[in-house]
Amino acid sequence: MKNLLITGATGDIAREIAKQVQGYRLILLSRDVSSLKDISEHLYQVNLTDEKALIATCQQISQDCGAIDVLINNAGYGYFKPFLTDTTSDVRQMFDVNVLALMTVTRTFLPDMIAQKSGQIINIASIASYMATSKTTAYAATKFAVRGFSDALRQEVADANIKVLVVNTGPVLTKFHAANPDYLKKVGKNAVTATFVAKKIVAHLQTSKRELNLPWQLNLARIFAINFPNVVDKITRRFFNIK
Repeated sequence: MKNLLITGATGDIAREIAKQVQGYRLILLSRDVSSLKDISEHLYQVNLTDEKALIATCQQISQDCGAIDVLINNAGYGYFKPFLTDTTSDVRQMFDVNVLALMTVTRTFLPDMIAQKSGQIINIASIASYMATSKTTAYAATKFAVRGFSDALRQEVADANIKVLVVNTGPVLTKFHAANPDYLKKVGKNAVTATFVAKKIVAHLQTSKRELNLPWQLNLARIFAINFPNVVDKITRRFFNIK
């Protein structure tokens, strides 16, 4: 049976993927696995910001289960905060979780994928990696980094038949936005459910798709932003300052 591993497994999107996926040995990695016992028996608990512990845990997973066939780097978090209120510690913590842990996990499992000449890496980024908005400076920076890393890695591992998929979502109805209900009210028409995002991801397991941009409305906005950045800056500056 092929192995599918999800980091940040207590997240809403991760849980929905775990519910929907079939035909894989499901391996879940999280800082707290107590709420995951009804989903999978292959649970591994670790603090993602502890690099030595994270590497050791990933190595233990490989020893227990063998090579990972699908790696879904879902772990990550964000907040809305003006840049001048951010501390270096806040920013470093977000990069540790959203970027460096993702790279560490990928680096640990990648040699086995290369050896078997197959595999898929799915990195959960954000539409913010294309359309950065006010009060998301640190978060947007991490998601730009995830997308850049993914695009470069895709070229490095192509000859080993390893696929890299980046998932960029707009607002998702998860606990990520629980602290800012007014924001969700404003963007409600463009918000999607974790179930919807998970369904799209599961539909693209083992495919060569390089990028998913969800929902379609924000994908159009993303394309518009690439071609008309000054116009989009003016629009988003007014609209997204509601955060």
